[in-house]
Amino acid sequence: MREPLPLRTVATDRHVLHRDYEARSRLVLKSVGTHRFAADASTEIFCCAYAVDDGPVQLWTPGDPVPPEFIEAAASPNWIVAAHGDHFESAIEHHIIAPRFDWPEIPLERHRCTMAMAAAVGLPARLSAAADVLELSNRKDAAGERLMHQMSKPRKARKDEAPGIYWFDDLDRLQRLYTYCRQDVEVERELYERLPALSAAEQALWVLSCTINQRGFCVDRKFAEAARRIAQAAGPEIDTELVEITNGTVTGINQIARLQTWLKQYGYAAKSLDRKAIERQLENDDLPPEVQRVLELRLGGAQSAVKKINALLTRAGSDDRIRGSFRYHGAATGRWAGEGFQPQNLKRVTVDDLDAAIAAVSTGDYAHVRKLYERPLAVVGDCSRSMIIAAPGNMLIGADFGAIESRVLAWVAGEQWKVDQYRRFDATRDPCDEPYCITACKIFRVPDGSYAKESPKRAVGKTCDLAFGYMGGKNAWRKFEPGRFSDEEVDQFKREWRALHPAIVKFWHDLDRAAWTAVREGGRVVNCGRVAFKCAGAFLFLKLPSGRKIAYPYPRIIGDDREQRVVFADNANGQFKDCRNGSGAYGGTWCENVVSGIARDLLGEAMLRIEAAGYSIVLHVHDELVCEVPIGFRSTEEFTRLMTCKPAWALDLPIVASAWAGPRYCK
Repeated sequence: MREPLPLRTVATDRHVLHRDYEARSRLVLKSVGTHRFAADASTEIFCCAYAVDDGPVQLWTPGDPVPPEFIEAAASPNWIVAAHGDHFESAIEHHIIAPRFDWPEIPLERHRCTMAMAAAVGLPARLSAAADVLELSNRKDAAGERLMHQMSKPRKARKDEAPGIYWFDDLDRLQRLYTYCRQDVEVERELYERLPALSAAEQALWVLSCTINQRGFCVDRKFAEAARRIAQAAGPEIDTELVEITNGTVTGINQIARLQTWLKQYGYAAKSLDRKAIERQLENDDLPPEVQRVLELRLGGAQSAVKKINALLTRAGSDDRIRGSFRYHGAATGRWAGEGFQPQNLKRVTVDDLDAAIAAVSTGDYAHVRKLYERPLAVVGDCSRSMIIAAPGNMLIGADFGAIESRVLAWVAGEQWKVDQYRRFDATRDPCDEPYCITACKIFRVPDGSYAKESPKRAVGKTCDLAFGYMGGKNAWRKFEPGRFSDEEVDQFKREWRALHPAIVKFWHDLDRAAWTAVREGGRVVNCGRVAFKCAGAFLFLKLPSGRKIAYPYPRIIGDDREQRVVFADNANGQFKDCRNGSGAYGGTWCENVVSGIARDLLGEAMLRIEAAGYSIVLHVHDELVCEVPIGFRSTEEFTRLMTCKPAWALDLPIVASAWAGPRYCK
């Protein structure tokens, strides 16, 4: 059994009000999201359990007077409020508690979230899992949680009951639910006392993240509904043709195993049936007609947007805005993750004339779109970004960092020739000076400048950076380029790329050695260029140039004298267990974390600057920010300047961004 993590929060003279609500609704929380759930007229409150500091847990139920502790907390800056998953409590307070029961709302700046605090140090986000990992004296009531889920949604009418809406709300269940709610507050309070507080900078970023989630982004409901009609009409037609070609072996385009089995009969051993793999195979003129058509059907069907559109329409509120789509510190490196409808997963546009595609899809007429485009579902996918729009009287303005991971990797590893090449490209904007082109030239041993940005060889330079930058090999390459080059060619590309990037290769090994040394010599700060490691208690910390630290719980060294690696616990695939299935981290792991963490910090600081300048951020995707502003507000030039303003810790890092503006999200 692991030792409990010796964590403690920063001492404070503030009062802390812990609270937890239980509610029921005709809507399913997981499907519609917190904000739509709380705003729905059918949502009702069972109770609120709360406690101040280490005082007794108390219970409020509808009909009781407003608790004086909440009045005092709202009025005094010496009070803060805490909850696990504070976005739920905040939404309930805003949409139900304040308007229906006349409670005061407590400013967001004085909210604290133990879910965010846990995620920031690499611990599980779920309350029950965090309590188990920390071996708290208070634990989540599993039976009470099952009861809560039962009571939170309507039950089926019994045989002797008229049609209507019925609930599990008898007195025995209510009393049991009240006990469960009180226990949650006990667990959350103990968790709060054990976790380190977010730094001031991270707390400000968490507040901004909550603000963005509360603001939401607007969607074109009519356009989305038209696109869904086309997607729904296309699916049966594709499946019908598929049944005919395969003689009933395959009845649905998403039956991957059956498709692979059928394709093997024609000598096509498909390791992958994703879009890129199929596109590469369709370049082969020797494919049997049946195989070619099945691959074409799969290519059209794989891009079906029905589920994505359903998620969009389900999450959109009565004002056509989707809220709560971004989860703070969703990845170990600090980057955000998506919730529900996820803008991060929207398809990149490939159609030549997007405006024409939007006009066609807007008709909602599958036959019409089918006449214009060979693969209607692919066109619907191309239009998925355009379903996000500016509200009336506004426009969207956005920008994304250019080649940010490649730039950061070269900068943090000290690959000076590449940093200089990015500076040259930024100054000249000559397509032949782009580092991906230069890398391709060096790999193919031709003079620099031989390939321009439009050259197919340029893609090799880009894929090399993406695949090999973190010690990757053939498997990493195949994620970006499934079938165009042989294994021997890919191995040669890897050798050439590594020879071109000696500082990055050295950085991998230096990072691995530094992490190992820090774990072996607990308490010692081990510097590695612009970053540093330190093992303190049950954590290994990686300090980034910004000063922010990535936390790795329960580090230890595994292996023998020939090879030793650091293992730590992480939340991969929703499970808190040893990283990489217990095989341990390696240089590429640390390097990817460093680069991803730096890129996240650059985006986070840009978010704070841009919001402070009056631009209302509505969504952020990887390294891109999108704002909704009044038509004619400021300019893309100013937005670019704000986006690329260098923080004090990265003054010598070449940063660029490309801005755009328009009525729809189209980047």
